[in-house]
Amino acid sequence: MSVRSVSRADPGFYNFLALGRNALDAPDFLGGLCGALMSADPRSGSQTFCIELFPGWRSRTDGKLASLELFVLRGDLSFNGQVIGASAYVHVAQGCGGGEFSTTGGALVLAFWNPDMPCFPYPYTRNRVIEPWREQWINSVPGSHGVMHKSLRQPDSVPHPTDEGFDGGPGGYLRFQYIEPNTIAPKEHVHHECFEEIILLQGDCFLVNEGQMGIGSVVNHPQEWYHAPFISRTGALLLVHTDAPMGYPWPPRDYPGVDALARAYFEGAEWDKPTAHIPWDQHPVAKLQDASPDYHEWRKSGNSALWGDADPGDRVPFMPAGRGTVSKFRSSWKRCCDE
Repeated sequence: MSVRSVSRADPGFYNFLALGRNALDAPDFLGGLCGALMSADPRSGSQTFCIELFPGWRSRTDGKLASLELFVLRGDLSFNGQVIGASAYVHVAQGCGGGEFSTTGGALVLAFWNPDMPCFPYPYTRNRVIEPWREQWINSVPGSHGVMHKSLRQPDSVPHPTDEGFDGGPGGYLRFQYIEPNTIAPKEHVHHECFEEIILLQGDCFLVNEGQMGIGSVVNHPQEWYHAPFISRTGALLLVHTDAPMGYPWPPRDYPGVDALARAYFEGAEWDKPTAHIPWDQHPVAKLQDASPDYHEWRKSGNSALWGDADPGDRVPFMPAGRGTVSKFRSSWKRCCDE
């Protein structure tokens, strides 16, 4: 079955389009709107929502309590008189004056609420509207064209370092991400520094031990949770959200039997129908792995722990490391409401 966990301290795999929508117990003007809570960090107060805006809806926010980001999945949305449609992104940065929202025909949006999010000073961080189709693709991995992104939360990181560094601004990143067809990422990896929320908009992405992502699928990776390998048959368009800068390169770990799993996934393709959301325990590829002696031997070894535990002595001093420390750091950082 799907793993559904609201807490960002736990891994999750579910389809947000299948969530029941009710009047939200949420901050600011989000309260009372029809929607569903997708994930939450109780320490920092950060939350992700799916929200249905009814035709003719109108409201405003003063922008004092948090950073609010909206991504339009369908319909129309107006921010301070600027009308936008599906795929557009609005960031109402905390302390930058707020603004007025409205919709004529209604809209379905993803909302990212982040109180006291670390950020660059104004005017670098400010209220802005981004239409991703106007932006240029950026190679996410040096030397590779198979994974690219367009930054929504701006400014984002500087170009990738050639050795080691961090990816994303002070509060993490929100990106429109592309994975090309027939991609295979053969290793597991872990993020010592951040929580990661991945939302599939179109295409497919298969994550070993998690499941097959179709339209609306969401996977949550807590800080220190080992995940991947991942495979895509058709390519994928994703929204990827982190709550802190992500260390680069990702610490990798070899994984047994990836070629056999990838072959089974590719050869089991059904090209005459949209890719479905299928949790791991319901997917045929899971049975192939369960029957592998090499896999079970690896699981018994000392090289297959589900959780990492970063040694702070191995990390850059200003970056929190270790399970849960990003959340503690975020919740300790407060702004003045009069900014």
